[in-house]
Amino acid sequence: MPKVKPEHAQRKKLEIVEAAKRVCSRKPVYEVAMRDIVLEAGMSQGGVYKYFANIDEVFVAILNQETLTSSIKERVDAVYESQAEPLEKLDQFLRIIGRHIEASIKTDGSFIYELVSLYSKDPERFETVKYQLNEVSNLQYLQKSFAEFLVVEIENGAFKSTMQKEDLLTLIEVYMTGLLHHPELSFKPSEEVTRKINDQINILSTALQKLLAGE
Repeated sequence: MPKVKPEHAQRKKLEIVEAAKRVCSRKPVYEVAMRDIVLEAGMSQGGVYKYFANIDEVFVAILNQETLTSSIKERVDAVYESQAEPLEKLDQFLRIIGRHIEASIKTDGSFIYELVSLYSKDPERFETVKYQLNEVSNLQYLQKSFAEFLVVEIENGAFKSTMQKEDLLTLIEVYMTGLLHHPELSFKPSEEVTRKINDQINILSTALQKLLAGE
């Protein structure tokens, strides 16, 4: 059997990953199966499994395309290091996340949020893939930093939520996921997407500030 050239293998892998991204853009990632990707890629089952042994390997390949950029890290770190009041920092964090969501909606990356959430909710599953990940992604860094910020401010008494920390984080995650998959946004002009995202982040920020101020 002739040896497959590295360039050919890389091209095939990319075709499969792009097919997987198209599938993920149409259905929730937790419902995506290898058979969906096989059908979308237009390859034989053996042709896909030759390069990816399971769905997690495909998801890792997608996540590895979205590695942490210095601009995201600098903005997040600037919020951490600022002398602003905790509630103001909360708003700043949400603005950064909002801009990232906006960029995701305008490209093909809205499902990245779902993938990160999928593994964050299942530590055992994450253990099976973490060493395959190249670097932390923008979204992973945002989620981790924001969650740590909330927990620290709740524990030191700056935030006075009556909700459990886990419930609060789940509430925010559900809101953000709903925003990412808003049925109308994918078909709106760019400026309308920006306005809608800003409006929704304003609503979330106001609600959280009231909640965390004990109102």
